[in-house]
This record gives sequence, structure tokens and C-alpha cells, in this order.
Amino acid sequence: MSAESAPATAPPRVEQAPRPRIVQYRNRRYSIRLEPVFWNALDRMATRANMRLGRFIATLADNYDGGNFSSHLRTVCMVDGEQTLAQASLRPTRTSLLDVIEAAFTPALLLSRYRTILASNAAFVQWIAPAQRPADGADLTAVIQVRPRRPLNDVWLDLLSGAVTTAEANVLYVTPGRVLAAAARFVALPTPGEETFHAVLWIAPTQRPNAPAALPRPKVPQAPPAR
Repeated sequence: MSAESAPATAPPRVEQAPRPRIVQYRNRRYSIRLEPVFWNALDRMATRANMRLGRFIATLADNYDGGNFSSHLRTVCMVDGEQTLAQASLRPTRTSLLDVIEAAFTPALLLSRYRTILASNAAFVQWIAPAQRPADGADLTAVIQVRPRRPLNDVWLDLLSGAVTTAEANVLYVTPGRVLAAAARFVALPTPGEETFHAVLWIAPTQRPNAPAALPRPKVPQAPPAR
């Protein structure tokens, strides 16, 4: 049989059916059903954090308040993958997007092409209040209101296509009894030669976190009126 007529070799089958596992940490047991790709990702993340898998999952559970924990773990894994891409986006400068954003003094969010929040810096957390840190994987508009001059979807498509590299907007963060307003700017960060896309939303609050309030002007003594 000639090489041309030989049947094509089928690619190896990768088993990705959900697999149940029980993990335990300090007398707490978690029964979780996930696909192997997500179990592998969680194992890598736990190793990177110098934790056993049980402790790592318990930490994630402590910081999650929702119904479907397995779905949350999938989101955590996907966001971690996006962050890994972001860390490599500025090579060969050895500086990752996450490092740049975290070092900034102004509030900033790192976004995926789907407007998913991949990371927020300390200035953003302090701006909205320390107890209100948005969960990684949340949609941008689920955390803050974004009001550009044109519809947000149109502006975002222009950023994705490269028609524009920046876009101005006003943002609002609303909680009961409290409204924060600020100007903001989207900056597109496509990776040359690749389909990877990230964007940063830089926010310019009227007063920087930790900035002292303006001091009152000293009163200048007035000369007595001439008689």
C-alpha cells in the first residue's frame, strides 16, 4: 500500500468527560465534578501558590459566595490562562501587563477581548473601597457603569479591529448611598502577529487614593480702609 493511499492516522483521543473528585482541607470536604483540563489547571495553580490542592480549593471557596462552585472554578482556570497570556504580551521587555498595571498609581483594570476583568490594581480597589474588590472573571459592566460618547459595543469593536487604539469614557461606580464618578480611557493592547488582545481601562478619579484633601487657603490680612 502506497503512502498516499494509507489511511490517515486518527489523532489520539483525549478524555475530557467531567471527573468527580473529593478534596479535603481541615475537616472540610469538597465534592467537585470538573473536566480533566480544569483539574490540571487547578493543580498547576496550587503548586504555583505553594499549596496542596485541598487547601487551594478551600481558599477559593472562602472567597466565593455563589451557587455553582464548579462553574466558578472553571472561570478561575480560564482567567488564570488569560493572565498567563498577559504576562507574556510585552516580551522581550520582561515586564508583564500585570506588573505595569499593579505598579500604577491610578486605578486600572486589565480586560480580555470579551471585556472580562482579568486583574485590578490596588489603586482601583482602594478607589471603590477595600471590601468591594471585583471578582476576577466578572464582566466589566457588572462592576462599573461605562459611558463612552458612542455605544460601548461600537467603541469596543473599534478597539478590537484596530480602527482606534484609545477611547474616552466616563465611569460610575454605584453602591447604596454612594456614587463615584470619574473620567476614564480604554487603551487597546493587541499582540503583533497574534490574535491575542487585551485592553486596559485607566481611571482618573477627581482625587487620588490617599491624596490629602485640599488645604484651605490662608486668609490674607486686609489693610484697613483709608479714612
